[in-house]
Amino acid sequence: MGHLSIHAALVLAEAVLFVHLLWCAWVLLGWTVTRCRPVLRTLHIASLIYAIVIESVPWPPCPLTAAEAWLETRAGVEPARGPFLVRVLDATVYPNVPGWLVVGCAVFVCAGILGVYALRYRRRAALGQW
Repeated sequence: MGHLSIHAALVLAEAVLFVHLLWCAWVLLGWTVTRCRPVLRTLHIASLIYAIVIESVPWPPCPLTAAEAWLETRAGVEPARGPFLVRVLDATVYPNVPGWLVVGCAVFVCAGILGVYALRYRRRAALGQW
């Protein structure tokens, strides 16, 4: 990437943080815009599966978290540690909640949304409407 100024690295780190928030919103709320949109529905289901995998296994790390840490290091800032959801919720809503609980709840919510898709699929497939 060549020479990256401290200011540029900070701006890019903030941009990555914003994209991370958008990604989380998509995973959590994407189902609200997928009805009668098969491409969006497929993308959302894939996003849910990816979110479950990336939260459940220690490797590979989330690419957005890795990019944010890399940019913060380039900016001379101590990079944030730990999963994004844990950091955000700990800093804003639920301080001192164990990380495993946050990750477990996130996986549970994603699995629940997948379950709703499965029920919709079963019902609509029977009617030939999926």
